[in-house]
Amino acid sequence: MNKKLIIIMSLFLALTFSLSSFALEIPGYEGGIKNEMIYQEVIFITGEPILLTGTIDIRKTERSNRVTERYTYKLANPQHEAELSRTVSIDNDMTINGGQKQEVLSLNSYKETIEVKGQKFEVDNNNIQWSKSNIQDTKPGVIYFAGNWDARKNYTINKDEGNVIVETKGTVVGYDQYWGETETQTLQHFIQYNKEGETPLRWQGTATVEAVHNRTKDYTYEANAPSQISFRGGYLLTEQQENILKYSYDLPRFTDDGTLKSQRNTGVKSLSLDTNPLNKRLNIPQMKDIGGHWAEGNILLMASLEAVYPNSNYFGPSLPMSRGDFARAVAMVMGIVPEEETPQRTRSIQTQKEEDKIFLDVSSQDPNQKYIKEVKDKGIMVGPGEGKFLPNQTLTKAEATAIIVRLLGFENMAPLQNYNTGFRDDANIPKWAKSSIYVAKELSLVGGTTDGYFQATKPMTKAEAVTMLTNLIRYLQKELRYDYRERIINY
Repeated sequence: MNKKLIIIMSLFLALTFSLSSFALEIPGYEGGIKNEMIYQEVIFITGEPILLTGTIDIRKTERSNRVTERYTYKLANPQHEAELSRTVSIDNDMTINGGQKQEVLSLNSYKETIEVKGQKFEVDNNNIQWSKSNIQDTKPGVIYFAGNWDARKNYTINKDEGNVIVETKGTVVGYDQYWGETETQTLQHFIQYNKEGETPLRWQGTATVEAVHNRTKDYTYEANAPSQISFRGGYLLTEQQENILKYSYDLPRFTDDGTLKSQRNTGVKSLSLDTNPLNKRLNIPQMKDIGGHWAEGNILLMASLEAVYPNSNYFGPSLPMSRGDFARAVAMVMGIVPEEETPQRTRSIQTQKEEDKIFLDVSSQDPNQKYIKEVKDKGIMVGPGEGKFLPNQTLTKAEATAIIVRLLGFENMAPLQNYNTGFRDDANIPKWAKSSIYVAKELSLVGGTTDGYFQATKPMTKAEAVTMLTNLIRYLQKELRYDYRERIINY
């Protein structure tokens, strides 16, 4: 196992919640998926996988530190003559401790009825045990979470003809950040079917369900077909959700008259539901000094995102990146810039200026002031002390790397001792930056020179800075998603 995989696997020690107004979380705890129109779920209670389709209504009420969630399901599969109705009410008690939130969920009420080809399976409050707990860890740029739950349902068959006991163990892991969110549920069902009568029927089976929700923002460069147009093309930002349902099963096989065969019914299937994409054309940069530069594409992307000033005619890719400009770039890339607020009329101009002054050397007239305030409040960038930020000071490569790793919340992911960053100038890397540089390299966020040097104290150029931020976006879009989605469902 390589070092990069070890680092990525340790993400499961990290823990999330949703930053996006576009969030469409996995609905409930039954292993289902949905898009804007339909909800889908698989049941195994009859000994055969049956895919149900329909609607789910989700309502939440909040009072103090308690959230009550109410789910109403109406599902069917006409081909299998199957229908399901379910109403669930869950209380979520939350405790916040620093950047962590603990959730303890308990069942308030539950009622479920399944009808399949004349057979009715029912369960209510008296025949279900259920509990769930989540923990989420909020880092400056990403929120991570994990959770576990256990359930035991005792369904009656046609009121008094027997019962089906379904025991479920569930886990959930996920993250949420500006460029994407992923939530993966894994449910393991253990089924015991006992039907009485003239021809008793008893069997056992298992099923595993993995439900994955993913939201990703992606960008593509769209060239213009007409030649007589003021710009050659521009970036298109697209936000879309993918929802994947994968299930495997080991169930009985029946003869035509309903008796058990010696062979088992096993299989693996998957399906997906996607949402309609949301498209946004980005700003058209006007820079004249980047054509043919090795970082041209990265510079255009950052200018289109307004992480660097898009309306400037000159960028100066070889010029050093200042701390103030990097603060702006990080804030814009991570979507943490607040909306403009109108100062209250009752405040004097002097009072407003004093409140806005977060560092002694950052005035309210500084064009990067609000971005510096945001990254400072989030704990992403801090000054050297004595109330100063040094906004005009050149940023070093070591400082930029530490900022990115702090943003991700991965400061403690390097080995405790006896490790080497792999760069030829490892001995010259400042002690305070070594762990961040190690982690960033393992995650392919930074690289060295062609001859293997990192050059930690070297001033970072603007081209190098925007390239590092482009690598960060790519990591947040793809690498993080792979660890929480593909690596789990393909395990």
